[in-house]
Amino acid sequence: MSDADFDDREFHPRGTVLIVTLFVLLLIVLWGSVYVILLARGTTL
Repeated sequence: MSDADFDDREFHPRGTVLIVTLFVLLLIVLWGSVYVILLARGTTL
């Protein structure tokens, strides 16, 4: 087995993990801002 075959099997998708992490953080920030806006307006019940 050559080193090239070993490198192909041990591929780690770092870019994909970074993009997914940024997407999740963006969702958390956006939902947090909506939550703060709703708290500031008060309840309508």
